[in-house]
Amino acid sequence: MTTAVRPGPKLAVAAGPGPTPGPAPAPAPGTTGTTGAGTGTGFADIRRVLADRAPSLADLTRAFAPLEAEAHRLLPPLAALRPGIGDTPLVPVPSRAGRGTVWLKTEAANTSGSVKSRTAYALLCAAVASAGSPLVRLAEYSGGSLAVALAELCAPLGLDLHLVVPYGASRRLLDQLRRHGAQITTAREGTGFLGAMDEAVRVAEREDRHLLLQHCAAVGAALHREHTGAEIIGQLSGYGVEPVAVAAGVGTGGSLAGAAMALRSAWPDCRPVAVFPTEAVYGDERAPDGAPRMSGTGGLGHGLRQPLLAAFPEGFFGFTAVAHPQAVQAMRHLRREHGIAVCGSGAGAWLAASVEVDQGPRGRNAVAVVASRGTIEEWEHAAGS
Repeated sequence: MTTAVRPGPKLAVAAGPGPTPGPAPAPAPGTTGTTGAGTGTGFADIRRVLADRAPSLADLTRAFAPLEAEAHRLLPPLAALRPGIGDTPLVPVPSRAGRGTVWLKTEAANTSGSVKSRTAYALLCAAVASAGSPLVRLAEYSGGSLAVALAELCAPLGLDLHLVVPYGASRRLLDQLRRHGAQITTAREGTGFLGAMDEAVRVAEREDRHLLLQHCAAVGAALHREHTGAEIIGQLSGYGVEPVAVAAGVGTGGSLAGAAMALRSAWPDCRPVAVFPTEAVYGDERAPDGAPRMSGTGGLGHGLRQPLLAAFPEGFFGFTAVAHPQAVQAMRHLRREHGIAVCGSGAGAWLAASVEVDQGPRGRNAVAVVASRGTIEEWEHAAGS
């Protein structure tokens, strides 16, 4: 494995070149970002848990390796699954305007086919280590990729997993999860992803399960810092490349937070860019309306902000928004012109990284984290749009 990046000095904050795009401002230093004006009512259970478990910046900078070692001691089969996670390719492609290069961190090479293999592994390590026992019963919510990754890891480990998915989850996804032995609950109609999060809290409390709570899992950011980010540093350094930016579509924000901390430790001027759908921006006060958007990304709605991003000082991240039609067009472009299949959020990250290199001198470089190749449903929509 690539040499891990360990916690370093206090994070330097730099707004980066040019104005920060995006309709939602970053939260004030020290806030958790779990409430906002005009948030309305409802979803009381997930609001409470997000506030109670919101991580601090110190939590995000703690070392992952000791926790991982303890989890391996308690559950040795977990170590056997580690080789299938990480060491993913970094593929250079031209930026959108062709003035520079965007290096795609292609996470489809993970065991489950997505970046969520890393997140799931980190969550399981933390759950086992904190319980002090491999006999831990788990609950979590997911719209797709994390559910698959957790189910695939929990099955061979014999871990009891109860997943909550949003109403309208595809039959293909539900069948896949059941084949791995996961219990499944579907959230109420009309409540969207936040409804799945809310229901997962109740499932965990009713059944005395450990709620993994990906949105507050500092351990996920720590793993991405020590491994995903370290891999990118090693890969770029081998080519003598210094990136001006790293962009990623944000669901929970763990992959961007971790990669950004690592890359900023190597290149202090590297600008982290959080990519959100135009249809559901960071800190969006509106209720999610179910409009098509980049899969696996987006603001939670009702003024809630991703705690893993809200833990950072104001100005650490730049924010940008990509509309669904733009992401679909970029998906088709990358496959047609460069033979690379990427998900909608990966296409959005490529577009955001392209802006960073195309607006400056020629020959600059940026990184885009590509979560997966995209689901069957995404590509069916891309083909028909």
